[in-house]
Amino acid sequence: MNRRALFPLILAAIALASPAFATEPKKKGGGPGFTQFPMINVFTAAMGSRHGSLSLDMGLYASDPKMVDRIKLYMPRLKDAYISRLQGYASNLNSNTMVDADYVENQLQTATDTVLGQKGAKVLIGSILLN
Repeated sequence: MNRRALFPLILAAIALASPAFATEPKKKGGGPGFTQFPMINVFTAAMGSRHGSLSLDMGLYASDPKMVDRIKLYMPRLKDAYISRLQGYASNLNSNTMVDADYVENQLQTATDTVLGQKGAKVLIGSILLN
């Protein structure tokens, strides 16, 4: 039997079978209702002529699938609202002050509800770093 004649048939069979084995990309974590945001960085005052930074790792959780889709759709506006709120807060910080995580969470939650136009998404803060 001629192996070269079978080669195109084998390639065609692999091409047809590959979509059956395709799986959806795995999520980082947090479940199906969790949307991870990229780390948000804003400037702070620092000693001398240098500047500091406030870094925030966060995400949003919504149990409603329609709200999850709305979060993904409004992600650029949400990031802009978060940066605006955080920059206003961080402008009064320096490297010796403590960050009030409750205040930051309340500000981000208010911004989330305003941008999305309704309640239903919960702000979850992973970490806050002040440098």
